[in-house]
Amino acid sequence: MTLLLSPGLAQAGIALLDLLQRRPLSAPELLSGLPKVGGMSSSAALSLAEALAWLDINDTGQLQASAAGLKVHAAAGYEAALRCLLLHYVETQSPDWLQNAVYGRSRVLTFCPVGVRQVFVEAGLAGPPNDEVVEFWDWLAGIARGLQKDHLLATGREGERLTLTHEESRTGTKPRWVAVDSNQDGYDVLSIKASDDRTFLSIEVKASRGGRDGTLHLTRHEWDMALDRPFHVFHLWDLSSTPPRLATLGMEEMAVHIPTDAGAGGWESVEVPFKAFESLFGPALL
Repeated sequence: MTLLLSPGLAQAGIALLDLLQRRPLSAPELLSGLPKVGGMSSSAALSLAEALAWLDINDTGQLQASAAGLKVHAAAGYEAALRCLLLHYVETQSPDWLQNAVYGRSRVLTFCPVGVRQVFVEAGLAGPPNDEVVEFWDWLAGIARGLQKDHLLATGREGERLTLTHEESRTGTKPRWVAVDSNQDGYDVLSIKASDDRTFLSIEVKASRGGRDGTLHLTRHEWDMALDRPFHVFHLWDLSSTPPRLATLGMEEMAVHIPTDAGAGGWESVEVPFKAFESLFGPALL
């Protein structure tokens, strides 16, 4: 569960770091001796600092700032400390609203919780942009892109696992998971045509949680490799359905959606909506 951030909690967490630099305490000493830190309960401040990986425990059991905590403590002013806090927050909590950062700060400020938005304001990140503000938002967008890639990879792997199960049920032979060893072959799974036909069948797997609104992205390399394979199909997995639905496409079904080079231009990637193949989706052998 994502920690709920607010200006008051942020201030308390920063105040706790300042306190521990002046007066080392164990967690029990902090909680019993100081009911409040920076206007918030000491337990709330401690929970924030622990969630953001700001604290270590030394050999005597006392709390001390970690490398991340020291960076916040050493920040040049409260705005800078809040900016460090926000970066640590998104890195440790991966909040849902972070995905909006790839589209610009206005999307983030619109869709993030009110408390988080106020922290952005107090950190000087919602006003006229200067170089430092632009650098922060670029950094946040970079984190968001990394999370998107992780999410897409996990979705793709789920589709590949489903294809492995389906193909083994269909043919009685365990297929090879090619994508685990290399992503340069242009396909993900190597199966066979049928239980009584052991001719190799290469399969490119695409998966989406978006249902009919989902899309697949096919690269030029994947298409060129598909053209070179004697027998090749595409597996499209609709993960929004329970159980997941499968569409199996031959080269002909996919070819009508492939662009062509023209003039001095050449295509590198194409996006195709899953709904273009709605009639081909059906139950899988799972």
